[in-house]
Amino acid sequence: MFQSFEVTARPEQGPPRLDALRREMEAEGIAGFLVPRADAHQGEYVAPSDERLAWLTGFTGSAGFCAVLRDVAGVFVDGRYRTQEKSQVADVYTPVPWPDVSLSDWLKQNLPRGGVVGCDPWLHTVTQLEQLEQDLDGTGIEMRAWENLVDRIWEDRPSPPMAPVRTHPLEFAGESHSEKCERLGQGLRDAGHKAAVITLPDSLCWLLNLRGADIPRNPIAQGFGVLHADGSVDLFMAQSKLRDVMEYLGPDVEQHDPATFLDVLSRLEGPVRMDKTSVPVAVARHLGDAGVFGDEPCALPKARKNAAEIEGSAQAH
Repeated sequence: MFQSFEVTARPEQGPPRLDALRREMEAEGIAGFLVPRADAHQGEYVAPSDERLAWLTGFTGSAGFCAVLRDVAGVFVDGRYRTQEKSQVADVYTPVPWPDVSLSDWLKQNLPRGGVVGCDPWLHTVTQLEQLEQDLDGTGIEMRAWENLVDRIWEDRPSPPMAPVRTHPLEFAGESHSEKCERLGQGLRDAGHKAAVITLPDSLCWLLNLRGADIPRNPIAQGFGVLHADGSVDLFMAQSKLRDVMEYLGPDVEQHDPATFLDVLSRLEGPVRMDKTSVPVAVARHLGDAGVFGDEPCALPKARKNAAEIEGSAQAH
C-alpha cells in the first residue's frame, strides 16, 4: 500500500467539535476530558473508527493526545510532529511540547483548584493511569473513568474494521497454534495461574497463527483472548471475521461475541494474569480481585524466533 497523502481532517473542523465536547463536559459536570490516540488494544496504529484525536483536533500524527479543559485544550505532540501540528490544528487548541511538558504538570498549572478529569478506561493502560494518579496526588485533580464523550458527539463515526481473518501457514510459523497454546498454558500452570488475558492483537494472532487486515500495513485482526492453563482459548472476535478459519482453530478455541468479553471475565476464577503495561483499565477493574499482574504470556515466546520464523524473516528481506 502506498501513502496517498489524502487529507482526512481540516483545521476548521476543530472549533465546532471542541465546542460540542465542552458542552458534553459541562452537562456531565467534569472539569476536563482526555482524548488519546489509542484504542482498546493499545496498538501504535489505530483504525479509522478509533481516530478520535484526528477527528477532534485535525492532528493526524501517529502519537499524541489532547487534554480538554473548560477554557484551554492542550494538544500534546513530540518533536517529530511540531511543524505538522501547526498546519493541521486550529488556534483554539494550545500546542504542548511533550514529553518536555508532562500531562500532570500541565494539569497542575491549568487546574490549580483541582477538579475531575474524565478518561475512557478502555483507552488507558493500568500503568499509564497509575503513574498519572501518582503524579497528581495531593493536587485535588481526580482522574475518573468516564464514558467516551467524543464517541457521543461523533455522528458519522466509521464502523469497526471487519476484515476477514486468514491462517498463517505452519511452514512459516514453525509451530502449530495448539502446540503454542499448550506450551504457554503449561507456563501458566507452573506459575499457579488459571488463565491470562490477551488484549494485544499481535500477541493473539501470533498465538493462534492468524493474520488479518483490520489495520493498514499491519497484518493483525483486532480481538481479545483468554488463554486458560489447560491450553484452551476463549476468542472474542466477530464471527464474520472468522468464517474461513473456525474449522482450522478446532474445538479448543471457542469464539465469542466481543460484546460478551467483560461478562466472561466476570465469571473467571483467579488468579488471572494480565500485563499492566498493556491491559486497559476497564479490564483490570472488571477482573477485580481475580486479576494478578504479570508478564503478558506471549511477549517473550513471540520474541524468541524459531528456525522457520528466522528463515521467513531472511526471505522477506
